[in-house]
Amino acid sequence: MKLVIGLPWYIGPDDTTFPLYFDLMMYFGALRERSLVRHSILEMLGPEAWNNVAADLPSLGEGRFPLADPTEEDWDRLGKLEIMICNYSRTSLVGLARENIVDMARKWDADFLFWWDDDMRFDLDAFMRLFRHDKPVISALAFTARPPIFPVIYRLTEKWDQQHQKMIVEKSDIVFDYPRDQLVGSVEIGGDLAMGAAVMLFNLDIFKTIPKPWFTSTGCGEDFFFCYRCQEYNIPRFVDTSVKSRHLEHTPRWCDEERYWHDREHGKQYYEQQYPELKVKDVVGGKVVATTPSGKVMDI
Repeated sequence: MKLVIGLPWYIGPDDTTFPLYFDLMMYFGALRERSLVRHSILEMLGPEAWNNVAADLPSLGEGRFPLADPTEEDWDRLGKLEIMICNYSRTSLVGLARENIVDMARKWDADFLFWWDDDMRFDLDAFMRLFRHDKPVISALAFTARPPIFPVIYRLTEKWDQQHQKMIVEKSDIVFDYPRDQLVGSVEIGGDLAMGAAVMLFNLDIFKTIPKPWFTSTGCGEDFFFCYRCQEYNIPRFVDTSVKSRHLEHTPRWCDEERYWHDREHGKQYYEQQYPELKVKDVVGGKVVATTPSGKVMDI
């Protein structure tokens, strides 16, 4: 099996996601190496010899993620695993990055493509757990990175386009109350599913069915557009809401006078914990006040 790890990164991982990069590369490297060892032993010595060797091998999930270890059925599907890392980074055109990565994966005649965006974290078993479902398109559970956060799971609704004589997407509804810890498809949400592509696994065969463009960014997001293209060509999409991911918040927080007085008023306990000797005064409506023993508030 040929697997592409696609990295459509803006600038690459920062100090919060960089450790995962090393862990993940070590995991995939060990997965490939073990697939080759297994193939050689089976070819030369047979299944019994492999079973004896496999029983003594350390866990690929480092003892923390047992589901990261392939079953024999998984190994049969993986075969002699080949891996290519395709990094198309330092671009703000993520849709273009995804298109180019898919082009490269198809030229290599890859079987699967695993996306990993640089602002996402997830456990080492995420790939294997998604792979086991054997679905054409499947994603881990992800959330938006700006408050108020919500799951990146949408229900598409359609209407008839009289001019072009076909059904088109009319709108999308956020699925706030998604089915938890299970495989979720269109049936489970009562409509056509769309989701984020930040931690997602594709079977590359789908791109033989869906013509370009695949990830044109139209303002609604390149991953949303991709899901719409899948819907057009009857490619089912799924989210495993038991496979969790974390999305790094991007919104900058500026510290200025307004922020200071807001924090003084609504976060007094943090100042008291940090500077107990200063006896920090109360603030109400942006003004420093004194509270009398009777509870009356007076401006100072």
